[in-house]
Amino acid sequence: MDRLRTAAVVALPLLLPFLAASPASAAEPAPLPLGGVLSVHPGDTLAVTAASGQAVNGDTITSPVLVKAGRMRMTAPRLTAAVTIACDARPGTYPVTLTSAGASRPPEHGAPWAHVRVEPADEAARRACRDKVKKMPPPDREEHWAANTTWPQSEWDVRSFRAGSRITITDNDDEGLDGVIALSSPVFADRPVLRGARAVLTATATLRCDAAPGLYPVYRHIPDQGENHPNQPWARLRIAPASRTTACPTQQAAHPSGTSRTEVVAWAVGGVLLAAAGTTLLLKRFRSRLADTPGTPPGSSG
Repeated sequence: MDRLRTAAVVALPLLLPFLAASPASAAEPAPLPLGGVLSVHPGDTLAVTAASGQAVNGDTITSPVLVKAGRMRMTAPRLTAAVTIACDARPGTYPVTLTSAGASRPPEHGAPWAHVRVEPADEAARRACRDKVKKMPPPDREEHWAANTTWPQSEWDVRSFRAGSRITITDNDDEGLDGVIALSSPVFADRPVLRGARAVLTATATLRCDAAPGLYPVYRHIPDQGENHPNQPWARLRIAPASRTTACPTQQAAHPSGTSRTEVVAWAVGGVLLAAAGTTLLLKRFRSRLADTPGTPPGSSG
């Protein structure tokens, strides 16, 4: 028992830094739903969440006490905007508003969303707040849509695909441009063209087998509009490593005869085995003839 007590006393100081850091590292942004009233402190990060029908992707969240405006992004199954209370925010209750994407009116005239009640903070707390905000990483722009939705739903709708696979691309915003819009990407093995007689245009692209894992842009090109701002990505995708069990179309293209790399190896191995079998048969026949020759000792090979 004394040994256990001694071990606990020795280990406790070593564990204290981890125990003290756990609550802060595990802290999640406080949710701020439509119509909510939330008590906050300078430096607090909030997650403005919208249920289906309450907002659309790209809507803007603003308030006089935010470090900067937030943008609604899809994190299926709901839209979320991450915002932070400014370090110089004074005590009081302030409105949080939502402005529709593409709206002509200024953000400060947006629709009421919720309210935040800023609690008093001393100068030490505000200094800590400024240090925290200075070290905060930039907001994550990637959106995560439901798997059963077409891709891309927006320029930041990032889906993961394997290198060498064929993918379907859908355009819901260019009705009437059948066969006009071409797409390009550093990871495309071809240059697909969007086609469709109705509002929805689609294209199929083949991803390069040698595409390294990572995030890549997709650009669209409209001839009568120059290159349609070629430096502005129209969509983004993430490449996952190619599966070893799946044949890659571009690897097959390296064999014009239609013979795959696996078939070439199989034919080579078969040829070696056939040659070995023929050599064995000839050796047996040679030994048999020597045995029938008069004066040749039994078992001699000459």
